[in-house]
Amino acid sequence: MTSFAARQLSVNSWNSGGVTILWPTNGLLVGVLLCTPKRRWPAYVAVGYAIDFSLNLTLSAPWSIGAYQSACNMLEVLVAAFPLYPIMAVKPDLTQRKQFGAFLGYGVLLAPAVASFAAAFAPAGKWCPPTWHSFHFWFSADALGIALITPLYLTFRGRQPFMGRSRREVLGWFVLLGAASVGVFWQTKFPILFVLMPLLLLLGVRLGLAGSALGLMLVSVVGGYLTTLGRGSVSVMRSASISERDLFLQAFLVVSMLMVYVIEVLMAESRRLQTNLQGSERRFRMLAEASSDIIVLTDLEGRRIYVSPACAEVLGWKPEEVLGGNFRDLVHLEHLPALEGLFIGCLQGFPAQPLEYRCRKEDGSYVWLEINPRLHYDPDTGKPAGFVNVIRDISNRKREEEEQQRAFETVEYLAWSDGLTGIANRRQFDLILEREWLRAARERTHISLLLIDVDRFKAYNDDYGHLMGDECLREIVATVKPLIHRPADLLARYGGEEFVVILPNTEVGGACQIAEWIRASVEERRLSHPGNPPHEVVTLSIGCASSNARRGTSHLDLLAAADRALYKAKSAGRNNVYLAEALLDQESALAAANAMGTRLRS
Repeated sequence: MTSFAARQLSVNSWNSGGVTILWPTNGLLVGVLLCTPKRRWPAYVAVGYAIDFSLNLTLSAPWSIGAYQSACNMLEVLVAAFPLYPIMAVKPDLTQRKQFGAFLGYGVLLAPAVASFAAAFAPAGKWCPPTWHSFHFWFSADALGIALITPLYLTFRGRQPFMGRSRREVLGWFVLLGAASVGVFWQTKFPILFVLMPLLLLLGVRLGLAGSALGLMLVSVVGGYLTTLGRGSVSVMRSASISERDLFLQAFLVVSMLMVYVIEVLMAESRRLQTNLQGSERRFRMLAEASSDIIVLTDLEGRRIYVSPACAEVLGWKPEEVLGGNFRDLVHLEHLPALEGLFIGCLQGFPAQPLEYRCRKEDGSYVWLEINPRLHYDPDTGKPAGFVNVIRDISNRKREEEEQQRAFETVEYLAWSDGLTGIANRRQFDLILEREWLRAARERTHISLLLIDVDRFKAYNDDYGHLMGDECLREIVATVKPLIHRPADLLARYGGEEFVVILPNTEVGGACQIAEWIRASVEERRLSHPGNPPHEVVTLSIGCASSNARRGTSHLDLLAAADRALYKAKSAGRNNVYLAEALLDQESALAAANAMGTRLRS
């Protein structure tokens, strides 16, 4: 049907001495192939060839010429369809810039040019060398036909070719354009083709690409038919031939097509961009409002531009109550410098790390939050515009961390302390003694050690039982502990009824004095112990050793010396302090003896 309508329009032009104004059949077949799987192309091309060949036979052309010209038309269709198919087959949409550019390049320019060059060997029903006139005779009509009909077919394949407008509005626009086209091309006094341009543009705005293509088709048919009758604005060109007038009309249609299509592409991109922005905003608001985290959008100064509804649940503030405020008015002063530094670093391009801070709630209390800021940029200028802050309530996590820390400290305390007396255990004593020995060797200072044993403690347990024995050990620790008051000193349970005291940076005289204080304090406590004659109270025997951690010795030597001294203190009658000489020089030993007087056994 399209082919025979085009034939009638062309015959009228040819009879008047003009050229083919519009050849729409190839454009229609290109559109069909772009919407059809390639395996079906041979059938469509065969049908198209048969129809085109039949049309050529009605024009009284020799069958060989008709067959050749029909083959040129199919060549044009295939040259356009093959490169366009990978670009447009998935979702044909000529309002997309990439598809529109490819359509103009392959469909409107390349394919008609190839076919026109081939057809130029057999123009006007006879074989002859190609000329510019014979080339142009084909090219302009075919290019215009593809430019108008292919977009029209593709848009009508869509669900809403006229952008969902009502039938009354669609019909009204085309009646208006048809009446204007008849008026413009019927009169012969004024060159008023420009009157149609605003109508075509309005048609594109209201009805989309389908309206633009169908409107151009309507103008082409009306204008082509009336131009072949010698009417219309182009008839003002008195000295021009019908062929030249047809070419001028085609030029007007091409310019109109480019203007309308380009504007339609730009408008479609604008609509898609606006739709995407609206969709992004809806998704952002949906995520922000559904999230339990607080989403805060601020400018570069920290003023809040948007606050998600989670703010009311976490902080008690309604979003509108904190909008316009600055982050400084809610953040705890202790964490304010760190938060300011985080924003400055983020602005300078450093990767932002989550920061924990306390924030004031509506009731005046503070809650632990974690902020993770990201810099966002102005889409127009590309410069930083503010921060998107994802703020999470971590108060439960903080409580869990505190509980874990307390549990860890409890476990650590149990691992390093004696369960009965609460002082350091043997494990902690071994580690600290080695550490303090190395420090004394490095700093060239003295370190002293007191090894303490409760006299005849087995007899105490036999007399009073083990529970009372445990209580006795706790009483001894309570008496001795206040005497070991320096931070570096350590009182530890060595095992059973034995205790040990580490005295860093303490020479022999001071160590012996402390040992004597410990011994005397426990004796003065007068804890009954009938099994410990002649005193009949709880007493201690103490071995004292001191060293300057000189080369060739170790902390084990110091411990061994204190153990030997303890053995001698017990052998000498108990309830005394005995100083080990093995690690002392003679001068230190004399000083210690003078300090202890008659209580010191050596």
